[in-house]
Formats: sequence, structure tokens, C-alpha cells
Amino acid sequence: MRILNQTEEVKNIYNKTRPLVYVILVSFSLILLRIFILQIVKGDEYYKRSRNNFILSEKIYPARGDILSLDGRILATTEPSFKISVVPVFFSKYEQINEQVDRLSSVLDLSVSERKRLTAKMNSCYGLCRNLPMVVKDEIPKKKILSYSGYLTSFAGTLISSSYKRVYPMGEAAAHITGYVSKINQNELKKYTDYDSEDFTGKTGIERWYESSLHGAYGETFQVIDNRGRKIELPEQIDGAVPPTKPAVKGNTVRTTVLSYLQETAAATLGELAGAVVVMEVRTGRILALYSGPSFDANLFARERIPEKVWREYSQSILHPLVNKTIRQTYFPGSTFKVIPALAGLYYGIVSPKSTFNCYGCLSFGSETKCCWNHGGHGNVNLYQSLKYSCDIYYYFLSQELGIDRLTHFASLFGVGTATGIDLPGEESGILPTREWFRLNYPGMRLNNGIIMNLSIGQGDVRMTPLQIAVAYAALVNGGQIMKPRIVEEIIRTDGSVESMEDEVVRVLDIKKQHFEAVTKSLWAVTNEEGGTAYYHADHTIPPAAGKTGSSQVISNAARRNIDSAEDERILMTQDDALFAAFFPYKNPEIVAVAVVENGAHGGSTAAPIVYKMLRAYHMKTAIRE
Repeated sequence: MRILNQTEEVKNIYNKTRPLVYVILVSFSLILLRIFILQIVKGDEYYKRSRNNFILSEKIYPARGDILSLDGRILATTEPSFKISVVPVFFSKYEQINEQVDRLSSVLDLSVSERKRLTAKMNSCYGLCRNLPMVVKDEIPKKKILSYSGYLTSFAGTLISSSYKRVYPMGEAAAHITGYVSKINQNELKKYTDYDSEDFTGKTGIERWYESSLHGAYGETFQVIDNRGRKIELPEQIDGAVPPTKPAVKGNTVRTTVLSYLQETAAATLGELAGAVVVMEVRTGRILALYSGPSFDANLFARERIPEKVWREYSQSILHPLVNKTIRQTYFPGSTFKVIPALAGLYYGIVSPKSTFNCYGCLSFGSETKCCWNHGGHGNVNLYQSLKYSCDIYYYFLSQELGIDRLTHFASLFGVGTATGIDLPGEESGILPTREWFRLNYPGMRLNNGIIMNLSIGQGDVRMTPLQIAVAYAALVNGGQIMKPRIVEEIIRTDGSVESMEDEVVRVLDIKKQHFEAVTKSLWAVTNEEGGTAYYHADHTIPPAAGKTGSSQVISNAARRNIDSAEDERILMTQDDALFAAFFPYKNPEIVAVAVVENGAHGGSTAAPIVYKMLRAYHMKTAIRE
């Protein structure tokens, strides 16, 4: 009977299925054990790892430090702007890159070149690069970013973040002082190893010289993104797993020695002329104005890529607006140089203030003849008259007594042929044609009288920057101190501490006070006595100044005569450079001012009025303060 055998059958079924039950039990136990390990033992570790897979680290760029004038005007600052980036891994697959870039460019109005650059970067992006934000467009104003944001939600992996744009409120007037910033290049990345490849660095001026002070420190923020690369908000209980934001630290503020009203006066006074203007305190070396013309608009350069049209216009101009002519352009100093052989003659006892040389207009020696600018001659000329009338013959005679070694040694003491050391990049040292210099540059050349004569009147091969002339003239009136010029007054750190720059004396000249006085008194006659080369172009409504005119040839007279009279532009470009150097006021001098006008023809009529406008502006402000 089947019913009677049921118990036996159950036993048989149980015996057959028992191994399977054990397998199920063991498997289930292993699953529980695995769940226990994942959830309890290693739960926290795996939770963090899972969160990190969706946490995007984003660098926060610091606001660059401000550059200020001595009187508080902003010369350079940063304004907030926005940038749009994409995370390639979310933005598109490799086969969809071109299509996605085209779609994005239609929304962001990307140019053809911007589209090509983005496509190239996306196509060459592999590995970790695919997970890092890639900048598509930056320097976007707030109003514009609001119009973009609505469209960007349809693009996976697009991010909007804040940034900064460098702004130069004084534009062309202070461009050669501030310099400009632009996208960092590969060579700079090797120098600034901690910089981001999308960052900006100073290229010229204070921006470059004080880069480490102005840059600031990066911050970092962390964003959680979903599987489409979009930022998402987290619940409070989960939000703690995201690392806290590290704020960026703004760069230090650099306060310059520049007086903004003098800087603007220099820019307005030089106007469309090519040249340079320098104003410096005689006892401190502080630069109050430093203008090179024509200038450029630094705002056009402070971007990721300088527009090709802008770069071509500036870089190809024959007037060299990108060159800071105050420190990077050298000129024949012309008659402004005569104060050096004059002092050398007194120092070595070759002449006294009363010693005279006879100027007949021209001087013959051997087969050569050299003439004074006044071919009619000045008659018997002493030191006072030699500077007042700017007599060349006096210095031709004096140079023969001095010789090239004593003349060039004395010039070197005044800094001729040596960079001044100003805190700006790219300064030229000029040329001091010593005997050794001629040996290296003109092997076998005989140093005849004509070469030494040319040197004594600031022609031949001697070349100086406008700043070097200013330093030399400051030494005339400050007791023989060669000052190291500086353009920064202090660095104001973000913690409130201040680093003040100290005045620096390069050397003190061992020259008697009466020798300096003999020369400075003669320079007073240049501007304050009838017959002085700057008398009729001086501003006699302000306290007296003293100075020296200069007109330096840029080509020889013979070469100039060969120019076709119909070539107006070439004739204009080969006119003499005009120079004027002055100190003010004559009694207790405070400043020295130098103007160089390229192809300005005459120092008295062209350069002197520029300097006097600088002196008047300084005097009027000083009078108001007093």
C-alpha cells in the first residue's frame, strides 16, 4: 500500500536533496558574509570611494593683486568674469566630438579658430585628461553668462565657473609701467611649476617683475556630478563626504612710486610724438613718471590670445609702441652728455671755470674738419658759456686734453654703459665706447682725435637710455650720489603687512662741491639767461629750473644729403633726435625730468617745452599741498 510507504519515500527524498540544501545554506551564508564585509567592515571605505567617483575637483583661480599709483589711482586690477568648461568624458564620445563641438559653438558663438582648437584638444585628450575640465570660453561678463546658462543644460559635461579679467583703467598712459598679462606659455610653465596651464602671467612691466607677489594662491572646490557630468545638490547627511572648499588667496597689492597726474601729463604732452619722458626724485631714485610713446592699450593684450590684428598693428609699427623707450631704447645723448666731460675737466684740473677755448666755428686737425653747430663761432668760451650756448668746439679741445681713457672712466662713474637696475624687465645698458670696446668691436681701428671729439659731445658710439640720463643729472644736484631708480614704493600683503622698498645708493662720486656748482650754475644759464639754448622755450612763470638741451644726429650729414627731396617721410625719420634734461627747482632741487623726442630736430624747441609742462604740473600740485 502506497500510503503505508510514504514515510519511507520522504526519507529517501530528504536524503537525496540534503546536499543541495547544504549548498544553498552555504551560499546564502557566504552572501550574508559578503554583505556584512561590504556594508559593515568596509562599508565606509567603499562609500568614500563611490563618492569620489562622482566628485569633481575644480581649481579656483586667485584674483591678481592690484597695482596702484603713489597717489592712490588704480593702474591695474581684476574684475570678475565667468568661463565655460567641458568634461570630455561626459561631453561626447570620440566619434561624436565634431558634432558636439559644432552644436556647442552655435550656442557660444565660437569663432572658427576657437572651434578648431577645441576640436583638436578633444581629439588629443586621453586617459585622465578625459575627466578634467577643459576651458571652452572665458572672460564672459555676467549678463552674457545668464543668457548662455539656459542653453547649456542640454549639453552633458558643461560647467560654468567664475574667473577674473585683468583691467588697466589708465590704458595707454601707464601701459609700459604696468605691462600686461597673457596666457602662460610652455617656458613659463617650466619656471612656475605650480601654475596651472590655463593661468595668466605677467609678460612685461611690473606685471612680470613682481609676478610672484601679484599672482596669489590657488583655491580648490569640489563638486558632485551625476552620470551626465552635471552638478548636483546633495542631502545634508551625505554632503559631509565632500571635501570642504579651499578659498583662493588674492595676490598682494603693489603700490608704485608713480604720480598719476604726472603720468597723464607726460602722455598728453608727448601726444603723437615718438619718444620718452622720465621724472625722478633726485635724492631717492623714486620714479614719479615714466612714459614711452607711442604707447599701447594693455587691455587688448590681457586675454588668452592676443587678437592677430592687434598684435600685427603694434608689432609691425615703425614707431615701436611695444618697446618701453625709457629703459629699452638707447639714444645718442647729444649735448646733454657735455656735463660729464665738463666735470671731468674740472676734476682732473685740465680746466677751471674761467679757462677758455676759442671757437671759430670749425676746427681742423690733420685732413679732417669738425664744426660747431654755430658755424659762425662763439669766440672765446669758458665753461659757463660752453654749456649756456652748447659750444661744440670747447668740448673738442677739452676731449684732446682728457683723452679717451679718462673721459670714459669718468662717464662710467655716472652709470654710462651700465643698466641702472630699475625694477622693470628688459633694461638696456647702453654703450660706453671705451678703448677695450673699440678693440672688440672694431679690431685694428686707430682711435683718432675725431672719435674722441664725437664722444665728448654725446655722438659717435655712446648711447644712453633716457633713464640713464636722468640718473646722471640727479647726481649733479644730490651731492654726487648715483641712485638706483625704483618704481615700486611698497608691497601690501593680504594679511595687512607692508614691505617697503628702500632707497639705494649705488655709489657716491668723490667730486668737489664747487665743481658740481660750476656746472649746475652753467645749466641755470641755459634756461634763464638770454642766449641760453632753452631760454625762449622755458616756462618763466614757475620757479627757475636748470637744464641742458641736446640734438643728436641719427645719420651722418653726408647720408642725409643723399636723400631725395621728394622722400618726405624718410627726411622726417632722419631728423635729429631732440633731448632736454632738467632739474627743478634750481634751489634745493627735488626732481629731474628728461624728455627725448625721436626726430624732433631741436632739443630747445621740441623737448624743453615737454619737460617744462612736467615741471609746471609738479609745481602746481606741490604748491597746493603746501
